[in-house]
Amino acid sequence: MRAAFIDKVVSAIENKEIRAFYQPQYDANSGRLVSAEALVRWVKADGTVVSPDSFIPRLETSQDINILDWFMAEEACKTILELGDYAVPIGVNFSRWHVKEPDFARKLQSLLAAYGVPPKMLEVEITESALSNASFEEVEKWAYEVADIGINIAIDDFGSGFTSLQFVKDMPVTYLKIDKSFLRDNCQDDRGRGTLETVFYFAQRLGLKTIAEGVETMEQLKFMQSMDCNKIQGYLFSHPLKKEDFLVIAMMDEMPFKADDNEYVRRQGTLSSHSLLLKTIKKEYQLIIFGNLYKNSYYVMSEDLREGFNAYTAGVIDDMTDASIELCIPEDKKIYRDNLSREALIEAYNNGKSRVECTIRQRTEDGMIETYHTVIYLYPHTNQDDIVMVGLTKIVNSVKEKVLEGALISRSENSINTNKTCN
Repeated sequence: MRAAFIDKVVSAIENKEIRAFYQPQYDANSGRLVSAEALVRWVKADGTVVSPDSFIPRLETSQDINILDWFMAEEACKTILELGDYAVPIGVNFSRWHVKEPDFARKLQSLLAAYGVPPKMLEVEITESALSNASFEEVEKWAYEVADIGINIAIDDFGSGFTSLQFVKDMPVTYLKIDKSFLRDNCQDDRGRGTLETVFYFAQRLGLKTIAEGVETMEQLKFMQSMDCNKIQGYLFSHPLKKEDFLVIAMMDEMPFKADDNEYVRRQGTLSSHSLLLKTIKKEYQLIIFGNLYKNSYYVMSEDLREGFNAYTAGVIDDMTDASIELCIPEDKKIYRDNLSREALIEAYNNGKSRVECTIRQRTEDGMIETYHTVIYLYPHTNQDDIVMVGLTKIVNSVKEKVLEGALISRSENSINTNKTCN
């Protein structure tokens, strides 16, 4: 039964029914194509598509999967060769069986040499389950042999299994691929966001680069940007592509990615101050926001969101501004835009300001008018051409709307005069 099935797979490879598709991976900041993952697809002669879930798990029960893995590695090498000057690194998945495969690194090196592919252009992706099915000594030996060739290693689907942190800490790993299951709630659940923050903080502390899988929405993208994720992979940018389509996409880039640029750049992000910030000021400030003005992205770090915050907890700054202005009383709408919008903050920073302060009033659904005092600090990003904002907002007054109507007539004498408190 097993022999008959593997014979079908080998026959499908020979008949070119099993093919390598490529899902592009993009730089999370610039949006440029910088690498890709090779994904197997079985397309029969009549056009019927055999789902990978229906044949890969069967192959993975034995070393039969090695045949498919080596086929995919060779296809990736052919594609890299065809791309020439436009080549980007391509990641290939290898099963748990390869950890114990004799001379795996030597075979990989021979394959690269046969096609003249530099080691940095092929990336080995191995899942957490593969690491957990071998001893630490076996995995360590295997990983260092691969890394010594000059090939980058990525732990695929990180967070979906139960990998010991020791494996990650002591292994010569370059990338952590964040499993898409972390993004299922669209980055809106507090516990989910907290888990992701911890993963990214862990990666940054160990000097590891990160790839987010399964990014499908703008909110997920903006959250990944706020976490200083390195690469994005998902339907928001591209589905897996046929080889010919991927070649076209890759060659459209006028400035090909330089594969030998492996310098690790320390990035300034939101994670370093997260714990201390919340512990220190969350009791006083109802809203704590970190943002990148040029990226037009923000992330709410407060654990006590007000119901009146009519925006996603991670997303586009301009969208958040529009939602906030909609809640403002008419007299304060312009004040908000002139002081707290992204354009206003960029202008303030360019004029030499590192701090913007403003008080505005907003209506709530229960007929109250709440007065919010906001202080925004502006910093230059330590590595990128961007401006980092840290916004702190608290409620300083809350009254029934009818009580406030008379005060609106003589706002210059009112203690909540917004013209005096915005600067």
